[in-house]
Amino acid sequence: MEKNTSKRRTDIAAETIGKQIVRGKLSIGQVLPNDQVMCETLGISRTILREALRILGAKGLVKAVPKAGTFVNDSDKWAMLDSDILNWLTDTTTSGRLEPLLVEMIDIRLAIEPGAAALTASRAQAAERQRISELFQSLKLANTPASSHEAEAAFIDRILANCHNRFFNSHRILAKTCLKLLFDHTERYNYLCLTAHEAAVRAIINYEPQNARRSMQAILLQASPIIRNKKNPADVSAG
Repeated sequence: MEKNTSKRRTDIAAETIGKQIVRGKLSIGQVLPNDQVMCETLGISRTILREALRILGAKGLVKAVPKAGTFVNDSDKWAMLDSDILNWLTDTTTSGRLEPLLVEMIDIRLAIEPGAAALTASRAQAAERQRISELFQSLKLANTPASSHEAEAAFIDRILANCHNRFFNSHRILAKTCLKLLFDHTERYNYLCLTAHEAAVRAIINYEPQNARRSMQAILLQASPIIRNKKNPADVSAG
């Protein structure tokens, strides 16, 4: 029990400091307060603090410099696909920061997911293709923001999973996080157009990698006008 309590305190301390970093309350290059100050502020022991900083160091958020202290790392060192960092970013995102964060997410999804869809069209087993088709039917039937979010997240996740390349697995959490932000903070539900989703399913079922690539790109491009709060995003369709 004591070990579990200690781990919980360590996780809470890492989360508290991590959120301060991604929120910008602790600036890039800033040296963290000394151990005594941080322990008193967070109400933790020095052992727990050091373990929390070790966790944050592994995520690239901080670096320890001998005889100088622990510094906040440049953001290009952050492990941006780490699930904790993604959660902290979304938890601390204000309305002013939401648009650039979503734009960054869509950029990387555009760079990765069309290729994954093409691989899935080439490599997926028959049962996997059928499952993707079934998930699309669930998306068509969804009639609330919550059910639509759940259905689209499952649909996209299956396409990424069925490309049979393990390196895509670390990207799946980003896709899920991005979709959650879109449904929670934009007009994604009200203006969700399934034309491109249907084209993606058709391409995957028919072993058409290039059409699958174009369809996934079209799905992602739907998000751009929605992110910028336009009320009538273009109906981006795929052949």
